[in-house]
Amino acid sequence: MENTGTPDIEETQIIADTDTEKNENIVPPLPDAGNPLERIHASNASERVFASMKRLCEKAPRIHCLTNAVTMNDVANILLAIGGSAIMAQCEAEAEQITALCEATLLNTGTPSDEKFRAFLLAGTQANKLGHPLVLDPVGVGACKYRQENIKNLLSHIQPNLIRCNLEEAVTLLALKGETILAGEPSSPTLSCKIRSGGVENGVKADITTRAETAEKLAKIYGTTVLVSGSTDAVSDGIHTALITGGDSRITRITGSGCMLSAICAALLCVGENPYDATLDASILWKQAAECAGQKTDLQSAGMGSFHCFLFDAATNLGCLKI
Repeated sequence: MENTGTPDIEETQIIADTDTEKNENIVPPLPDAGNPLERIHASNASERVFASMKRLCEKAPRIHCLTNAVTMNDVANILLAIGGSAIMAQCEAEAEQITALCEATLLNTGTPSDEKFRAFLLAGTQANKLGHPLVLDPVGVGACKYRQENIKNLLSHIQPNLIRCNLEEAVTLLALKGETILAGEPSSPTLSCKIRSGGVENGVKADITTRAETAEKLAKIYGTTVLVSGSTDAVSDGIHTALITGGDSRITRITGSGCMLSAICAALLCVGENPYDATLDASILWKQAAECAGQKTDLQSAGMGSFHCFLFDAATNLGCLKI
């Protein structure tokens, strides 16, 4: 979709998460903290995710994915590729019952509507009641007041185990609580309502120090684990924080790369010892898959269509078929 600065209503309804962040590769020293910051390069952490992927394939969890219409197919297929599966019931009338049939729930706000927000609330409340992992992907929360108001209301009624977002979305979620992290960033959510990069692509520029601080602050304020994804992922539960590097920048040119990562997180939360470690494993897996896809694309002098296919191949080989 072409970014003209101010999309019309129809365009706003079909935007999907692409996580375009390409400016955090400078690595300044991080300030000392009570808990040291963990740094992980995905290509050096294969052994870390092996046990989680084995448990995932053994359990084969079903994920209730209330996700956006743009990326449903890829989200369903990536879950199958790594050993899980998806049920994508979007109707509020069945939201609670379908959630009860699944092992985890994913709420993705990429193509919102009043009915979908009611379904999000019902499914999220049921997941909390049952103790199922609940992942919130607040796609485009900074795009408009409608998303901000409804996501703020949703978060006042449910407790996600994980918020997976890009940096711009993280900054907006902080603003909804009257908090700021970036110098000069307004604390009022109404001031951060304009679309910077199509509403869902990351338009906030920050070094990795700020990225880590943002993830940690967001985790503390919302009482959850946070994954702020981009060229460098930041994972925090408010106590422990890690930066994960690696991958391939071409993943930013696939619509739904962030949506798929959120689904992977939901699946691994079903088998992880805790949300923080499970989220680290999801980040590492996805960056490993992107790196493998990039290498194969280069080897064959291929393009983005092939990269997309190779990404699924890599996720499969790193998951079920390799074990």
